[in-house]
Amino acid sequence: MAYYVLDAAGFESDDPLVGFLTVARHHGQLPDTADYVRKATAERDEGPLHRLFREDTFEQVANIDANESTVADALIDRSTGGEGSWEGFCEWLHEIHEQDRFTQIGKHVLGGRKLSFKESEQLSEEFYDGVLQTWSALVLADKTSARHLTSEVDLPSEMIYGSPTPRRTAIDAKVRTLQWDAKRSGVDDRTRSLNEKREQARREVRSRAEDFAESSDSVATLTLPTGLGKTLTGLDAGLTVLDRKAGDGRLVYALPFTSIIDQVATESESVFDVDRVDSDVLTVDHHLSETRVPLPGSPEEVPDDTRADAEAILGESWRSGMVVTTFVQLFESLAGPGNVQSMKLPSLYDSVVVLDEPQALPHRWWALVERLARLLVEEYDATVIAMTATQPKLFTGSEDDETAELVPDPERYYEGLDRVRFELGPSVEAALDGEPAPLDYDRAGQRLAEVASEGASVLSICNTIDSARELTQSVEQHANPLVVNDVYDRVLASEGGKPADISPELTVERALDGWDSDRPLLVHLTTRHRPVDRKHLIDVAIELTEHELPVVFVSTQLIEAGVDVSFDRVFRDFAPLDSIVQAAGRCNRSFDRETGLVTTWVLEPPEGRERTPSAAVYDYGGDSLTKIAALALAEVYDGDPMDEYTVTRSAVESYFGKLNERGVGNPEYLKHIKKADAETLGRLSLIDEPPSVEVIVTRTREEKIHIDELRDAYREYDWETVEAKTELLKPLQVSVPMYGSDDEELFAHCSPIDERDDRLHIDARQARFDDYFDATEGVVTPDDSVEARLL
Repeated sequence: MAYYVLDAAGFESDDPLVGFLTVARHHGQLPDTADYVRKATAERDEGPLHRLFREDTFEQVANIDANESTVADALIDRSTGGEGSWEGFCEWLHEIHEQDRFTQIGKHVLGGRKLSFKESEQLSEEFYDGVLQTWSALVLADKTSARHLTSEVDLPSEMIYGSPTPRRTAIDAKVRTLQWDAKRSGVDDRTRSLNEKREQARREVRSRAEDFAESSDSVATLTLPTGLGKTLTGLDAGLTVLDRKAGDGRLVYALPFTSIIDQVATESESVFDVDRVDSDVLTVDHHLSETRVPLPGSPEEVPDDTRADAEAILGESWRSGMVVTTFVQLFESLAGPGNVQSMKLPSLYDSVVVLDEPQALPHRWWALVERLARLLVEEYDATVIAMTATQPKLFTGSEDDETAELVPDPERYYEGLDRVRFELGPSVEAALDGEPAPLDYDRAGQRLAEVASEGASVLSICNTIDSARELTQSVEQHANPLVVNDVYDRVLASEGGKPADISPELTVERALDGWDSDRPLLVHLTTRHRPVDRKHLIDVAIELTEHELPVVFVSTQLIEAGVDVSFDRVFRDFAPLDSIVQAAGRCNRSFDRETGLVTTWVLEPPEGRERTPSAAVYDYGGDSLTKIAALALAEVYDGDPMDEYTVTRSAVESYFGKLNERGVGNPEYLKHIKKADAETLGRLSLIDEPPSVEVIVTRTREEKIHIDELRDAYREYDWETVEAKTELLKPLQVSVPMYGSDDEELFAHCSPIDERDDRLHIDARQARFDDYFDATEGVVTPDDSVEARLL
């Protein structure tokens, strides 16, 4: 009927097919268009699609004709502006059935009498865009309507179609408060100068954003060095553009890593004086968050689970005024969304999308991301702002096709910086000459110990979990440090309760109680630590560095971007230039010391590995990102430490230029868009991960009680409690990649949650799990013989 109505109403080209697919799949996921249409309209088999479109259809039409033909006629008459009718539809359906003309639908994607698929000529360039828009709108309307009909909870139309956005003036008020606090407490000249630069940048960007909002442009870049307040400036720019746009759009702030989302969300809560849990202004959406928008004023007799379900629908459909989310949630929802994922797409109309650190997007996705940005701009009337210190050539098709830059003359902000110098270790100097000479972990650990012994705070970022583990062990041998991870473990044991209730100040206090100033403090952090523990240990590191204590922090890349922590020295295993610059953003971040030093080295393969960690992570598929980085560095390196501008501007621009020359982005992804292969697009992932084992680690008595209650809920078929406890336990869950067919046997002695729940449980308090969990290293495997574990 959808096909007939659109055809009768005068819609042309692919529009009737868009309607056909939208209605046919609004309870499921969009399919690969050609295969689906072929099976539904052309093939003469007895499969489910044949029965649905060839047999069930006529039974349903006969039933409507006998019982509700008047209603059907009124609906068609209104939908077609009087050009169609129920009688006309029945005649049309009978005609195409008699003449076997279902193929006229198929011919929109299938060409020729044999109905063989043609690569590109049957579908229009914007066909997939139209399918996404109409399908997602119908899914949202269907689910919200069903919610109203099946419960006493009424979803207010103002929440479904609009929402309050944060007030930009709140940022001005926050800045005035910060300025007053700084003036009252007193700051040194360097800090005062930095604050002045931050405020100058914010005001200049606001002025540019106002002009940009009035222009015909819809994509802009915002390029500022790390440490110059990009988060506040980006929020200000986004809200400035949003204020100038007509409509009910919202601010969508997307980041690459869940590890830094809470930091942005917490800052937003402070600036806008809202609570992400109890406000319809701010929603946080990632795989560890409870994504919901509170529902005002439903009757008291409405059950809590019914209300919670309605609030989850509002959260999943991004109905709040501001959404802080990940690139995964944003771009995978645009590319090939599942049914629930699609509900957020209607919220993108008239919105402003801020992409924080877009260079972190996987290179294979770059061409697709540019295409999806065009979808946002052209079909949703959205605005995109790409914000970073190392701006990739992501939204520029050529030298003559530059996007608008919201920072007037970014060079001024880079040229005036003198926070760090970049030092290339001998192992990197050898790599520039094409002859890598990796540094062994014994010497690397000794070097970190020596720097810390001089009273400095040190961050060392490794490329793999194995590498970080081996370097940490080397530091322990050479420095005899106080391991803060162990202190935190003792605090958990003594305090009990929830880790979220333990302040980082308490862990620091306990660490200093047993600390001898002749030895450094050591923190080790990787994705093998629980999310709740990662957040705590990062907060502890911030406290330690602010107290100017000698701390060695050994981590994988998860600390590299967005974390507001500042070390005296940073050591970075060799990586693409944008990663090296991001790591440098954790060194002398706020000009709170004399010039910092960032050392880049090439670490050797960990024990049992054949490739260096830098090659294992960044050199794949015929492309060597480290070689491109080496070529760019070779152009500016003269043997002495390099200043910040030389690396962050000159070398980085050369790096991205060379990257573009070699071609970035998988062209097959664009073909999937052209062919409207939604199911295939839905299988793409921004995170290229192998199969994994999901492990929940409990470290306190209260956490173990939640596991027991979850198991009881499964036994009692109490699905409401199962859902609530599953959400509650997410911060305790670690994903461990499995690379070999026998790897799962490594966890054979761990307890499963339930036969219906494939997650495993480790109780760290019990001795029988000692082989699986270590306070310093996190989740470990008894036989660590698999391939290198990545971030």
